[in-house]
Parts: sequence; structure tokens; C-alpha cells
Amino acid sequence: MPKPRTSRALSGSEIWASVHDHQVHSRHDCPVDRRLPFCHRPANLSARSRVRAGIAGGAGIIMETRAYWTRRVGRRSALRGAGIGIAGLTGAALLGCGNKNEGVPAVSTQTAPVDLKGAGAKAEEKGILTKRADTTGQAKAGGILPSSRTSDVDSMDPLAATSFTANAISRYVYPQLMEFKPGIIDPASGEVQGQLVEKAEFAEPTRLVLTLRKDAKWDPRPPTSSRPLTAEDVVFSWKKFAAKSVSRASLSNTASPAAPITDISATDANTVVVKTAFPYGPLTLALAYTRWLQIMPKESDGGYDPRKDMRGAGPFMLSKYEPSVRFEFRKNPNYWKQGRPFIDGIDAPIVSEYAQRLAQFRAGKIYGGVVSQEDTVSVKKELPQLEAYQGEFGTATYKLFFGLRPNSPFRDPRVRQATSMLIDRDLIVETFHNTKTFKDAGWPVDTRWNSVGIACGYEAYWLDPKGKGLGDGAKFFQYNVAEAKKLMDAAGIKAPIETNMTYISTAQYGTTFPRVGEAYRGMLDASGLFKLKTVNADYQTEYLPKFYFGKGDFDGIAWAATTTFPHPVQHLLDYYHSKGSRQKVAFQGDVKSIEGQQACDDLIDKAARSLDFKETVSFIQQWQREQAIRMPMIPSPWPSGAPAFTLQWPYVKNYATYRDYLEQAEQTAVPNWWIDQSQMKG
Repeated sequence: MPKPRTSRALSGSEIWASVHDHQVHSRHDCPVDRRLPFCHRPANLSARSRVRAGIAGGAGIIMETRAYWTRRVGRRSALRGAGIGIAGLTGAALLGCGNKNEGVPAVSTQTAPVDLKGAGAKAEEKGILTKRADTTGQAKAGGILPSSRTSDVDSMDPLAATSFTANAISRYVYPQLMEFKPGIIDPASGEVQGQLVEKAEFAEPTRLVLTLRKDAKWDPRPPTSSRPLTAEDVVFSWKKFAAKSVSRASLSNTASPAAPITDISATDANTVVVKTAFPYGPLTLALAYTRWLQIMPKESDGGYDPRKDMRGAGPFMLSKYEPSVRFEFRKNPNYWKQGRPFIDGIDAPIVSEYAQRLAQFRAGKIYGGVVSQEDTVSVKKELPQLEAYQGEFGTATYKLFFGLRPNSPFRDPRVRQATSMLIDRDLIVETFHNTKTFKDAGWPVDTRWNSVGIACGYEAYWLDPKGKGLGDGAKFFQYNVAEAKKLMDAAGIKAPIETNMTYISTAQYGTTFPRVGEAYRGMLDASGLFKLKTVNADYQTEYLPKFYFGKGDFDGIAWAATTTFPHPVQHLLDYYHSKGSRQKVAFQGDVKSIEGQQACDDLIDKAARSLDFKETVSFIQQWQREQAIRMPMIPSPWPSGAPAFTLQWPYVKNYATYRDYLEQAEQTAVPNWWIDQSQMKG
């Protein structure tokens, strides 16, 4: 079985975003984060001022845009007013499958997403970017890391919660069977290694045998009381995941025939067998993915309430939780990695307002993960002692998706194509990644567009919509209102289409997310082909059940954050397959409801079952060319369209040294951070 390869790793900015300001949804779920109140626009302001005032207030403001947005300069100004930017959201990518009896399979790097020998190195020489250094040899233990979170969680139970916000907080505490090996200075390659697992071997292509480490112990507090972690806990966790997880259809073959795992069983206290319905290339990556199978103790069934408390075996323990107020973590004395973590703990008060978090960061009361892309250059100029790092292209493909009820105009591919052509992708990237400001200040900048279903950070698989590889479907990525109108006319649509535009105005997906949604609504309305009513649905009671997981059973257009996966085929299975757990392309899962969906499913299945790297790439690229024409959902160039920058105080050492691969920084990076008291003043 050939060893596949990968393309990118999570950056320092993404680590801070994941650990301290986590933007998860699944990555609705994401990949995510915060809550801001809906604000009505001031009636006495100009169009431009209304946009600036409303968006700065942190909510989905209804823009007064028809004439305003049709003027390009005005549209750019409006978007800049809306743009908070990102600290970095995403994870990355590729296939993991090893030869029989080879141990834990590895994944090798194929390309480096950021050219540190080019613009990045020059930026370091100019003193803009900070050179990464490994200071582990000088590390001093102790100290509490001051952090923050932008929203609370509805549950801390990663195996039963309805949102991945639970996984974002539980990663501090609950371990996985596998983990992604962090990069040290250089980006992580995506190589999979054991976490709870000491040895892994494929006894046959559909049976993976895992030997657990014997030095892993649960939390010293009751009811786990330092009990050794055993295979019984793994089986318990799998059964709970398969029965209750919002992602069960991604892994459990019982929940979905497209999912690989049929059973996880124990042969003794330290041996686990994973059986699959078919050979599945990304299996070891799936077992390392923190949004899926985190391992919980059997005592979580009745011994404590896992929605409100945690007893884990990871690097940290939840020591204090005040709902809507704060989280406090302290180092786990039972952690099997000797001498880690270096820090004694993390204090993370919930601070929803960006301005308040930024003020605390400026004062040195929060050490990193705060500054938006919009403010990065000015804050660095104001505080030149701050360290600055650049990440890589991301692997998140947030999307506009459609209501697919029987009479929906969006069942016609020409309407979906036309809608895509009303999006000015370069403008979105420039605005919300703040690229012009960075360029003018001499910071290294590169930009890309996400393809349909495949983010630009998946180097080996991505087809550039600006290039020739995507074929005829590339034209539907171009901003062209006149051609969009022709497509609408050909479909027999009388403009404008009057319908809803639905997204959350609260902060689960970050403070920028609703502003990007408002920008999209403004662009569609400005074309004259749409007349949209903004609907800011409640995240838990409306948005998730009725829209995000609604399988097309709604009216209009919705804006969604999406999960990042270790391998792109996992994203396609979840979002574009008619049986996917988060699919938005087949009405109520009926593959016959939308023309071309069966061929879409078939090609995804072929890619998922292939164990040959080149063949997998070929299937996924063929899929992109076909779906670019169908345009089942519209991929957003934000986030992921430009490598993000992050600022941090120099107190935290090794912050940018240990580079996370995909949402595992709490376990593979943070334990190696240490606080240098000598850098602090006073």
C-alpha cells in the first residue's frame, strides 16, 4: 500500500485561534465561536457609514446597498468597513494508510505552502516577521497562561454534543488514539503517530490492530481516581460516538453505508481492533481527528455530568468552570509525557467583544490570538516588540448553500451558476484578509480562491479556479453580472428572486463570519437579480436543526462555516455525498432529487476507497471539474484565501515553534509552551 502525502500544517495564528479564540464549526460546528447581538442600522447615516457603524458593532446589519454596491470603489470601502478579518481558522490535509505490519502509518510532505526562503524570509530580515526558534532547552516550568474565549459552550461532551464547540474545549482534556506529529519550526507534515496507541498494524486491509500504552491514567479526582486507561474505555467511547455523535455518519457504517468503521472491539485490556466495511485510506487520520473519536472514561456514564465537567487523561484538567464567565485549566499530574506541560495552567475568561479583547491584549493581559487581520499592521506598528508570524493557506471551504424544496429555483444548476458569478471573490479576499494593507506595509502576501469542495490549502488535490485545470466550470467562479443575468433568463427566472438569506449573527463561527455573510447578501442584492431578506437564526434552536442539518428543507440561501478534515475526501463525504452527515446537496438525502447527484456520490465513493495516492488525486480532481459545472454549493474564498498573520507578546516561548497540523494544538503544541518571566516588565 503506497504512502500518500500531504500539503500543509496549521500555523501559529491557527493555533491561537484554535486554543484561545477557537473558531470551530464543524467548523458548524466549526470549526466554532462567539456571540454578538443583532444591531439595527442607524437610520440617519449614509450608506457607507451605516455599513461601517453596523458591522463594527458586531452584527448582521442590513446594508442599504443596491446602488452603493454596484459601484466598485464604494463596494470595496463598504467591505473594508465590515472586515474584521481572521486570526486563522483552518486545518489541513492528506491521506494516511500504511503497509501491513509497518506500525503507525506515516504521511509525508509534498509541498511547503509558505515560501520562507522568499517573501517570508525577507519580511523576517525587515523585522516584520519573527524568526521561529526552539527554546525547549531553556524552558522553565510554571506560570498560568492568560487567554480568552469569545463564547461559552452548550455542552462539554465531545461525543454527544450537537456542536463542535464541545470538541474545541474538550481537546485540552480528552485524548485520541492517534495524533498528528507537530512540526518543529517547519510546518507539520501530517504524519500520524500514536497518542494512546503504542503500536498499530493492519492485520489485513479492513482490520487495524492497536496496542495501547500502559502508562495512561485518568484524572486523579473521583470518580476516575487515577484509574489506568484501558481498551474498555475505547470501546465505550466508540459505542457512544456511534450512537450519539453528530458526526457518527462520518465514521460509523451503521449510521451511513458511506462511512468506513463497522466495529471497534477489545481483545484484552490493552488491545483494540478496528474493523472497516471496505479498505479506507484515511483511517489513521480519522482516529487522530479531534472532532470525532475523543476517548472518554466509562465513568462519564453516570459518574459525573460530561456536559458540565470533564475527567480526562490529556495534558490538562478542567479545574473551574463558571458558565458564561470563564474556564480554568490546570496541568494534569497523571499526564504520561514526563515534564509536560511546562505551564501550570490556562485561565480563559469569556470575552465576547473584540474591542475588549483587543484592549486587554494591548495591555499585555492576554498574550495572543486576539488581533484581527484588519488591525494587525497598525497594532504591530504601535507595539513593535510584539512577535509576528505567518500561517499557511487553509483547508476550510465555507459555503453558500441552497434550499432545495421541490419548487426551489436553486434546483436548476443555471441558477446556482449565476449566483456564483455574482460573488466578487477578489474583493472578499482583499477585504476580509486585509491583503492590500499588508502589501502596502511590506508584509508577504499571496492569495488564492478555493475550488468547489476543495480548499486551496489541499495542495496536491486543489484545482485553481483561475487556471485551466478546472475546465469549463472555471467561468462560474468569475465575477460577471451580465453573464449571470443570461443564465437566469435561460432558466426562465424573473428577477429579482425574492427569498431569504440565512446565517447566524452570533459568534459561534467567529466575529467575522456574520460580516462576510452580510457582504454576500449585499453583493447578491446589488446585482438586481435578488431581493433578499436577512434571517439571523438562533444557532442552537433554528440554524443547526433547520438549516445546517436541514438537508435542503428550507427556502432561500444560507451561509455556513464548514468542518476542516485531515483529508479532502472526508470533507466530500460529509458535505457533498447524499448520505453525508452534513450534506446540503440532496433534498432530504434523496439522491434522485437533484440532477447529477448520483454521479457525484459515485466519484466520492471511488476516491474514499482508493488506496493509491495518484488515483485518489485523479478522482478528486475529476470530481472538481464536474461539480464546478453543477455548482451544488458556492465555495467562499474566505477563510483560507490568504495565509493569516498573528501577533503575540514575546512572553510565551515555543509558541510558533511547535506547529499544529489540525486542531490538536492543545495536546501537541501547548504542552511545549513556556512563560519567560524575564521578558515581562514590572
